[in-house]
Amino acid sequence: MTKDRDFDRIARAWLDLMPDEAPDRTVAAVLHAVDATPQVRRTWGRLTWRSIAMNRTAFVLGAAAIVVAAGALVMLRTGPTSNVGSPPTPSATIPPSPSPAGAAAPVPGELQAIWMGEHRDLVAPDAGSLIEFRENTFAHAQSAGSSVQLLQSTAAATGDRQLRLVSAAAGDGCEQGDIGTYSWSLNPSGRNLTVTHELDACQARADAIAGDWWLMGCTTPDDNCLGALDAGTFSSQFITPRLKPGESWSPVFGALTYTVPDGWANASDWPESFELVPASELPPIDEANRRRHINLLTRPSAMTQDKPCSDMVEPGVGRTIDDIVTWLGTVPGLITTAPTAITIDGHPGQWLDVRLDPAWDKTCDGGSGPMVAYLNPGIAISSDERERVLLVDLGDDDVIAIAVWARDKAAFDSFIPEAMTVIESFTFK
Repeated sequence: MTKDRDFDRIARAWLDLMPDEAPDRTVAAVLHAVDATPQVRRTWGRLTWRSIAMNRTAFVLGAAAIVVAAGALVMLRTGPTSNVGSPPTPSATIPPSPSPAGAAAPVPGELQAIWMGEHRDLVAPDAGSLIEFRENTFAHAQSAGSSVQLLQSTAAATGDRQLRLVSAAAGDGCEQGDIGTYSWSLNPSGRNLTVTHELDACQARADAIAGDWWLMGCTTPDDNCLGALDAGTFSSQFITPRLKPGESWSPVFGALTYTVPDGWANASDWPESFELVPASELPPIDEANRRRHINLLTRPSAMTQDKPCSDMVEPGVGRTIDDIVTWLGTVPGLITTAPTAITIDGHPGQWLDVRLDPAWDKTCDGGSGPMVAYLNPGIAISSDERERVLLVDLGDDDVIAIAVWARDKAAFDSFIPEAMTVIESFTFK
């Protein structure tokens, strides 16, 4: 179930903008904010049939009402303005800028992509960054939490692995027409980009672009995850394990850091969930052929069994690790192992393995067979599946769940050693 979007927060940001552009541009900006607002997507373990897209009609109507009131503000302000970005879903991308006249050569095809990386000075203090190259343009942006373009420039290839950027307008520390030259290199897989500053009249752009970047290679259209990974250590852009109930989401780059060997992929990165899978099982692989994944979920709670698959919390069951582990041993239809202590990144936790009782014959609405949904925000098990559920206490009442899922016992037994090595590499900010 998609979480309602925060209308008040976006409305305030829009009103603070006090645009000086024409009303039709204003309407477009507000509608873009609707598409760019973060949503907490339901995961249901692997059960994508539980995800329901939000009907945004009500928000669009509300935004249109703001346009009427704010139209008067257009007349009250002149001169350049600073953009206020709305928090986006991972699907937000940088719109194209006009192609430059007389470009030396198009940006090489292998660079024409979104590249994600660590914090840079022009974005919010805790957020990561991205850069995007198109055929003749370049822009920088915050990777999560803002859809505002920064450092918009024309871009051209001027030689072997050489680029020239020219500022399209004054702003973000640059003057219009500022020229920068850069060299670049890709690793053998083409997933890791290094940009080196040669000379730039705009130091802010040099600071923002130089360094190492990861390809945004997510195969899910509405997500800005990394997709297939090389062996190495990577950081999340969206998930926020320490977000308190009722708090507004804001980006925390590297809230989760993890290390993987060759053959792994980041399949999703959302404010409340994060998924790693074997690269061979990245979407859009047919669901019947998905066999394994690791799914990290924030703020787990016991799902009531009085109303199966209802997303409601079981009354009287707390959210501590001991509360949840004890309760799991009582859930009808589940067979669980004894809990085992574990420590991840210095944080205490417990894990237990879960499977469906062969005698269980109940299901969820829309399910195709026996199933038990047992943890919010969406962990369920059915058929011959196996899951290892790890609960980790990050302190200050922040508990996370990590679910290792496999389609059957054979896949589970072979996957667990590698999955646990990856999980034990997790660090949390």
